[in-house]
Amino acid sequence: MAAEHPYLSVGLGSDPVAWGALALAVGCTAAAFSPRIVERAARIPRRRTLGALAVLAALLSAGYVAHYLRGGPRIIDATSYWLAARAIAAGDFTFPVLDPEAAFRGRFLLSPGDASELGVVFPPGYPAILALGFVLGAPLAVGPVLAAALVFATYAVTRALGGCERAGLTAAGLSALCAALRYHTADTMSHGLSALLVAFALVLSARRGTAALAGAFACVGLLVATRPLTGVIAFLGVLLLALRHRVSSLVAIAAALPGIALYAAHQHAVTGTLFRTSHAAYYATADGPPGCFRWGLGAGIGCWFEHGTFVRAHLAGGYDLAAALGNTLRRLAVHALDIGNAAPLAALVLVGMVMTRGRTEGRVATLLVLGIIVGYAGFYFEGSYPGGGARLFADVLPIEHAFVALAATRLAIGRFVAPVALLGFALHTNQQHRALAEREGGRPMYEASVVRNAGIERGLVFVTTDHGFSLGHEPGQLDPAVGVVVARLRGDAIDRFLWERLGRPPSYRYDYDPGAFAATPQLTPFTPPLVEPARVEGEGLWPPLAIAGGFAHPDFSPHPCVSRRRGLRFRPTEGPTRATVVLPTSPTAGPPTSVVLGWVADDGRRARRRFQGRKTFSST
Repeated sequence: MAAEHPYLSVGLGSDPVAWGALALAVGCTAAAFSPRIVERAARIPRRRTLGALAVLAALLSAGYVAHYLRGGPRIIDATSYWLAARAIAAGDFTFPVLDPEAAFRGRFLLSPGDASELGVVFPPGYPAILALGFVLGAPLAVGPVLAAALVFATYAVTRALGGCERAGLTAAGLSALCAALRYHTADTMSHGLSALLVAFALVLSARRGTAALAGAFACVGLLVATRPLTGVIAFLGVLLLALRHRVSSLVAIAAALPGIALYAAHQHAVTGTLFRTSHAAYYATADGPPGCFRWGLGAGIGCWFEHGTFVRAHLAGGYDLAAALGNTLRRLAVHALDIGNAAPLAALVLVGMVMTRGRTEGRVATLLVLGIIVGYAGFYFEGSYPGGGARLFADVLPIEHAFVALAATRLAIGRFVAPVALLGFALHTNQQHRALAEREGGRPMYEASVVRNAGIERGLVFVTTDHGFSLGHEPGQLDPAVGVVVARLRGDAIDRFLWERLGRPPSYRYDYDPGAFAATPQLTPFTPPLVEPARVEGEGLWPPLAIAGGFAHPDFSPHPCVSRRRGLRFRPTEGPTRATVVLPTSPTAGPPTSVVLGWVADDGRRARRRFQGRKTFSST
């Protein structure tokens, strides 16, 4: 199913969840018009209602994993978080790899200057929490636990903003029914944890006492380690409330240090320095033009490889104020559906902001929401996608749910919030979640159950996608006699070299076609062929260890001299382009005595090249 614009995808379709939501919407609407039912519901003890809503949220998130994600992480970011968490569960931010290291490198992986180690570029806060799930043997249970906690946090935010118990329960119910939160507490993305930390930071900072304020700053510290920009914005909000209370702020602020230290330790581990972020280091070698991935406005912002389609469509003149405004408006349009599954509910956020402007907590909550909107305007990529919605704004969903509930309660329409949210999902936003379910073949690109069901407990499995590698590779597991080693299929000598280095174990191909409408993984025996002379495809050496004067990325070319019509494209920006790559060596024949380089100069331009290495080769 193609992903249409959220406002153009309307209808029930064949999704049974949408039909169930429609039936519940009808039932809730009828109940809302029954004074007797409303009165009886109001008499249910608060704790029982909150507990039931928390359980509902957890069950819906678990159901989302099964029904929409179809068993596991789907988008590339989520699979990368999965790999990062497995590395932390194994005891480190990085994990060892073997020569040829090109059998393990790929998207969102960075080498800290040593080709024998790799680390995931994403911040460590969420992976550290997800790692607990791996330690306990249930990583996909982490999201539903966060979902349940968000129900309690949203209730607490509403009460902190001056809402009554009824308003708090309305907000908690909206949290449980919010489809965007169901996604973000199902797929292994960081926004569910970020939303929880923002909510608790606001609630704790609204209370008096050093202990509560220290708890708020502890949340902020972990938030910095999870989503740094959100963490900085939350830090300023918590600080505003701390100054009002005039408690031992310096002591409380120190509680943020563990989270900040976690972030710093990760950055040093994957970059080799404390003075460069992992994202900056990754995009400096994996994409371009140089400096393309940064916060702010200016020329040269926008990475051509990772976000090329978006950059060509929206950033032809660079990332200026007009482009930032366009990004923000597109995000807000999508986010209006995220808040309560129906855009009309989003209007109540503004009403809630106005209602709470007389309270310091209300003003800070409003500043947090606006701060996220304005802060992420400095990031050039829109970042929205079906199911995940305007994910860059998802961190403040609990605050927005509180504003909706406060406004609805004041306007005496609180009992209609749940029916509208259910109806909105049934008739509108369910289409986006169906699009997520059916994207890229309709299932995770690596499923351990497929390997287990084939009776494979040891050996070497080659995968054909970046997603598949991040899902399948177990950090530290490099012995095929002990378990399964998952590596990338390159289709050249790299496959043979790795197979020989591992002692020629039983090996298999895990084929998955993300372009198929309904992909079926194929697991077949595979022995990498011996090809003489050994051939290494240039695109398999991406990203280079270092590059200057330009950038490089895998690309297609119709030129008949380009094998498989794919290669590693070098794009000079100023002066000669210098790149450092690691060529694999045969474990049986040793280092090569000669290297033949195949080059194609586009558009008839002349290209001069010089090959240098630690060993002197005869190059052509």
